[in-house]
Amino acid sequence: MSSEMSARISPKHAGLLAHLLAESELFRDLADRASQLRLNAEVEPLSEFLWKSTKSQQDDALQSKFIQGLRCGNLDPTYFGGFMVQDSIYCYNSKGSIDKAAGKTTCPIFKAFLEKKSDSYKKYYEELFNLWHIRDPSGIELSKACEEYAALERNVAELMGPLYLVVALIPCYKLWPWLGKQLLDSPHNFGVYESWVKANLDPTYDGYKKLEQLIDDAFLVGAIDKEQALSVYQGCMTGEAQFFSYV
Repeated sequence: MSSEMSARISPKHAGLLAHLLAESELFRDLADRASQLRLNAEVEPLSEFLWKSTKSQQDDALQSKFIQGLRCGNLDPTYFGGFMVQDSIYCYNSKGSIDKAAGKTTCPIFKAFLEKKSDSYKKYYEELFNLWHIRDPSGIELSKACEEYAALERNVAELMGPLYLVVALIPCYKLWPWLGKQLLDSPHNFGVYESWVKANLDPTYDGYKKLEQLIDDAFLVGAIDKEQALSVYQGCMTGEAQFFSYV
């Protein structure tokens, strides 16, 4: 396994792009309206509710064959390779969902954020296509977990408002650093996977917080429905857990 492959960072992180949201008219408007409502009521942040409601799926991801194999450094390289191939196709499909959501938003900076996310997904899957000699992504048979996860994101992008795609993105962005912390807090020996773990499961990563603030504010002003958000978030967290378990 080359160090180039193992250290490649998945674009399924908000990263530095999250700062764009703080500059958007949408973000500022929601924040201003929500700040007044917070003064008048004690309301549990939507992001906190969603995270607490998906603890079992987080634990499933932690105990998955993939994550525990990383922890012990004995993950079958074939299984790791299968994960990377599936991840490349997942990102290929997710780019289409992000593009759909970008086309539905009228906020220029929010649109720019989604477009930059789309570009990062494209760059990532094209690099993996080249590395794994994938010429036609339609020729790759997807696992059920990958197929269902991508379909859920596609439905969110097509049938719901752009803010719900933000809800759909957060489970991955928040779960991966949480997994990294759990691994580092327990006996571990990452072996040849150490560079991949450090790059992708960095416990200090907090790029998701801007996205959480956005959906928290949107919920307070009535722009996001709690039950719909839970359905999306729970579905995506389940997708993450199953992706790690059934490559």
